[in-house]
Amino acid sequence: MTVSIAELVDKRRLRWAERQDLEYDKKLVRAIIAKVMNTPSLREQIWNSPWLLIELAFTVVDKNRRTLPFFLNEVQKSFIHELETRGTSKPFFVLKGRQQGFTSLITAIQLCFAVVRRNFSGFTVADKTKNTAAIFNDKARSVFGRLDENLKPHQQYNSKHELFFDRLNSSWRIATASGNVARSMTLNFVHLSEVAFFECDLSMIQAGLGEALVENAFIVYETTANGFNQAQQLWKSGACVNLFYPWWLTKEYRSEDWSYLDVQNLDLLESEKRWLSERITLLYELGCDRAQVCWYCKKYVGYLDKMLIRQEYPITATEAFVVSGRSVFDKDIVNNQMVRAAMQKGGRRGYFEYEKITDVIRDKRGEIVDTVCRLENIRFVERADGYIVLHEEPRVKYGERGQITHRAPYVIGADTSGRGEDFFAAKCICNLDGKTAATLHVLEIGEDLFAEQLYCLGIYYHTALIGVEINYSAEPTRILRRELGYPNLYYREVLTTEAKDKSVLELGFETTPRTRPIIIAKLVAFIRKHADMEVHEDTLLELLTFVKKKNGRQEAQEGCHDDLVIALAIAHFIAHCESADWKEVTLPTFDFIEKNFSAARGAQNYYSREDY
Repeated sequence: MTVSIAELVDKRRLRWAERQDLEYDKKLVRAIIAKVMNTPSLREQIWNSPWLLIELAFTVVDKNRRTLPFFLNEVQKSFIHELETRGTSKPFFVLKGRQQGFTSLITAIQLCFAVVRRNFSGFTVADKTKNTAAIFNDKARSVFGRLDENLKPHQQYNSKHELFFDRLNSSWRIATASGNVARSMTLNFVHLSEVAFFECDLSMIQAGLGEALVENAFIVYETTANGFNQAQQLWKSGACVNLFYPWWLTKEYRSEDWSYLDVQNLDLLESEKRWLSERITLLYELGCDRAQVCWYCKKYVGYLDKMLIRQEYPITATEAFVVSGRSVFDKDIVNNQMVRAAMQKGGRRGYFEYEKITDVIRDKRGEIVDTVCRLENIRFVERADGYIVLHEEPRVKYGERGQITHRAPYVIGADTSGRGEDFFAAKCICNLDGKTAATLHVLEIGEDLFAEQLYCLGIYYHTALIGVEINYSAEPTRILRRELGYPNLYYREVLTTEAKDKSVLELGFETTPRTRPIIIAKLVAFIRKHADMEVHEDTLLELLTFVKKKNGRQEAQEGCHDDLVIALAIAHFIAHCESADWKEVTLPTFDFIEKNFSAARGAQNYYSREDY
C-alpha cells in the first residue's frame, strides 16, 4: 500500500521527536526522497505542490542557531492553506509581526519550485543591501546546500545573487529594491520582502514587474508595517489577498517570568502603566493566555521607544500602520475599540426601499404649478452590497400590555460628497448616550437618492433630527425640506447683514474655519471618554487616520477619507438641539379632517416653506 506525503512527514516528525539526531534525520530524508522518486503518485503530488518538499526534506536554522528539520509553524501552515485554497490568481499581502518565519518559508517555496519545475524563474526583492545578502546566504544558499544530493539539480554557476540550474533552466535570484529592478526579466514567482521599508517608489517596481510576470505568477508582498506609505495604500486598495498574522499565533512567544504581569511595580511611566494595563485586558479578551500576555509585557518593557511594539507586534493591521501618524484622536483608545468592534456582530447591511408617490398641485384654473413627493411603504432590505449598516434597532420602551410607551431620540449628521471625490456619509446616533445606531457610506449615489435614503433613515429612527453639511451642495437639504417635507431638520443661527445683533435660522450645517475646530474638538472629547459608543470599523479607521497637518489643519491623512468623521462630528454637535430623554408616545386621534384632508394640509404647508 502506497504511503502519502503526509504520512512520510509524520514519520520524520516522530523520529525527530524521539531522537533529536541530525545525522539520523539526514539518512531518513534520503530514504524518504528515494521513496518519493520511485513512486509515481508521490512524484506527481510534489510536482503539483512543490512546497510539500519543505517538511519532507528541508532543514532550517532556528533563532538559537540550531539546525533543525523545517517543520512548519502555525502561521506558515496558515499561509500554505491560503495558497492551496486561493491559488495564485491574485497577489498575497502578508502583514506580520517580527520573526514569524515568513521570509524563510517563502524563500523555501521558491527553492522547491526551482528544483522541481523546468523553466522556473523566481525572484526576491529585499528592502536593503544587507538584507539582500542575509536572505541569500541564510535563507537560500545554506538551505539549498543542506539538501539531500538526490534533490539538487545540476548547477551551471552559483553567484552571490543567483542559483541557476542549467539542466532544468530554472533559477532563483535576489536583488535590492530599486526603480529598475525586474526589468527585462521573465518571472514565475516574485517575493517582495519588507515592502513597507522600500526606499524607492513601489509603483515603479510594480510597473517593471508588470511586464516581467507570466500569467498566474505567484506574487507575495510580505512585511511588518511602517506607517502610512505606499505599502499601506496597497493593503487598503483590495488588489491583494490580505493576510494579517498577529504575534500570538507564534507559539514560542511565551514567558513565565510572571513579575512582568505586576504592572504597577514595573519601571514605567504612569501613562505607560495605564496603556499596558489596558492592553493586557484586551489581550485576554482576544484569547491570549497568561504566558503569552507575560511575554508581551516583557517585550514592551524592553523597548526604549514604547510605540514600536505597536508596529513590531501589532494586534491589528490598522495598529501596525498607524503607529507613525499624528492622529487627532487618541490612537490607542480608538485602536482598542477597533479590536472590540471587530469581535462584535457587524449589524444588518442593506438600504431602504420605498414607493415614491408624487402629488400634483394645481392653481385655481386647474393648471399644474408644482408637485409634492411622498415616500411610502418604507422598509429596510438586507443586501450584501448595501451601503447602510444598522448597528442597533431603534430603542423603545414597552408598557404592561406590550404597547410602545416611549421612543428613544436620535440624531443624524450627514456629509455630502463635496466635489465628487469623497463619499456620501451619514452617522445616526442615539441621543440618550451618543452610541452609533446606523452608518450610511456610499461613493456613487445621486444627491436626490442620498436625500431619500436620509429621509428613510430618519423616519426609521423615530423621526431623527437630521443635519446635512451644505458647504458644497444644499441640494440634499432642499430635497428633504421642500420636496419630501421631512419634519425634523437642523437649523443654524446666522447673523443678519443688516444688524449684527439679530439673527435668522437657516437650514443645514455649514462647516467653516470657525465651526470645524469646534465640532472636531467636541468629538475628540467624546471619543476619549466613550470610544465604545462607536462600533463601525470604517469610522474608527477614519478616526485613526484623521491627523493634524503641518499647516495646522485637521483632516484625513493623504490617501484617506474623513467623510464619516465629519458626519459623526456634526451629529454630536447638533445633538443639543434634540431631546436627550425618552420621548413619550401619545396615541394619535383621527378626526374627519385629519383622515381625509392630510394631502391638502401637506400642500398648504408646502407653500409656507422657504425655497432653500
